[in-house]
Amino acid sequence: MKYISLVSVGVVAILSLIGCKEVRVATDYIQRENTYTKPGANVVLESSQVNLAVAGAQYAINAVLLSGYNSGDVTLSVSSSEGLYIVGGDVNPAMTLTKGKINCPYTVIAAEKGRYYLYMNAKVEKDGQVEHTALVFIVQVGEEDKIDGKQSSQKASSGNDSGVISLPAHEEIIR
Repeated sequence: MKYISLVSVGVVAILSLIGCKEVRVATDYIQRENTYTKPGANVVLESSQVNLAVAGAQYAINAVLLSGYNSGDVTLSVSSSEGLYIVGGDVNPAMTLTKGKINCPYTVIAAEKGRYYLYMNAKVEKDGQVEHTALVFIVQVGEEDKIDGKQSSQKASSGNDSGVISLPAHEEIIR
């Protein structure tokens, strides 16, 4: 019981500090490159990724949906991957569809540098039919690592900056 009250006090303290922070507006969006359309609802993301400069700061991001419908209703269910916190915006919005752009603004905070995801499940109801589609919006905090974790840790331990990983071969050279 004591543990639960300590956790509750900690959460309240963090949330009160969050309210005091300045919200930065994200501007570095990466446009979608593929033209492949998944089966399901005709709703896609305009941008596939947003880049944020630092962790621990509040950012206002806008996940823009492109709709191929002239009418109907869409209901979104939005969640985030571990370490990315949605502190503002409706995570279950219901909107009327129009052909074109639909803005979905959120305020997020990332715990640390890295790659995070906003998961968006769209349920479209039009003319008595229901269609679903799952969308993923990438939130990159800090610079993206170009090599995977194993290589970067081995590179750091060897001190080699050339990108070549040297491993002991246990070979004898015969002359």
